[in-house]
Amino acid sequence: MQILRFLALIALLAVSLLSDDVINKMTPKQLYVLQTVRDVAKSIPDKNGRTYENTLSAICLTESSAGKNIIGDFRKKKSITKASLGPMQIRIATARHVSQNVKKLRWLNDLSDAQLAGRLLGDIKLSAKIATHYLVLLQNNRKDHFYAISGYNGGLSNRPYYNRVMKNMDLVNRLLSSGKIS
Repeated sequence: MQILRFLALIALLAVSLLSDDVINKMTPKQLYVLQTVRDVAKSIPDKNGRTYENTLSAICLTESSAGKNIIGDFRKKKSITKASLGPMQIRIATARHVSQNVKKLRWLNDLSDAQLAGRLLGDIKLSAKIATHYLVLLQNNRKDHFYAISGYNGGLSNRPYYNRVMKNMDLVNRLLSSGKIS
C-alpha cells in the first residue's frame, strides 16, 4: 500500500515538473498573445455580465498554441479563406456570422474575404474580439459551458475538444499563479 502511495507521489511530482517546463518554454510572443486575448475578453461580457478570459485563453492555447500556429485546416488546392486563421483560428464564415450579430463588428462585411483573412492573420485584437463575441453568442444561446465550448470548434457536443480546452485551462491557471499573465 505504501509503495502505491510513493509511486503516486512520484508521478504527481513528475507531472508538476513537466507542467512547470511548459510554462517556462512559453515565448514572450505567446505570452503577449494570451495577454491580449485576456484583455479583450475582459471587456466583452455575456448577457449576465460574465466574462470568459480564462476560457478564451485556454481556447487560444488549444487552437494555435497561443499564436504559434496561425493557419489551420489548410490543405493544397483549398483557398486560404476556407482555413482557420489567426491565434483564435477563426474561419471567414464564422467572422461574417459574428459581424451580422454584433453591431460593432458590422464593418467586417465591407471587407473582401482576402482582406478579412489578412486581418485575422495579422490582428491579434481583432481575432480576440471576434472569438470573444462568438463564445458569448454561443454561451447566451446554449447556456451550458460545455456546449458553448464544443460549439467554438464546430459542433454541438465535442468531448475531446472540450477536454483539450480544460487541460489548457490548467495551464492558464498556472500561468496566472506564476504572474506570467494577468
